[in-house]
Amino acid sequence: MKANKKILPGRIKYILLCIGLAVFFVSIAIPAGVTHAQGRVKGEWVLPKHYPDGFDGYGRIYTITADKVVIDDSVLKLSASVEYSTPTNRYATSAYFGPGNLVGFITNSEHEIISLWLIK
Repeated sequence: MKANKKILPGRIKYILLCIGLAVFFVSIAIPAGVTHAQGRVKGEWVLPKHYPDGFDGYGRIYTITADKVVIDDSVLKLSASVEYSTPTNRYATSAYFGPGNLVGFITNSEHEIISLWLIK
């Protein structure tokens, strides 16, 4: 009877150790792309149908010129062919965009804004 009591705690420790190692190895094997959000962000706004499903970034405009914009303390370059959109006008001009506007943007591979979308 005493022999069974000594074996049982040893088996429990062994089983717990195996489960712990299995969880550890599985967590290492899961790629980072599965565990961390990637790609475009989507705010909790109700946007028109012509707006994209997500943005590369968003924030409030501090200043905007013909070739750059400051959004939330980040200076971003505007592409030479940047497109502007508002909730009522798919093809708008930069005149609709000014300091204090909440905007979403999409960038190209050179990190230039290729489209700017007015949110509020």
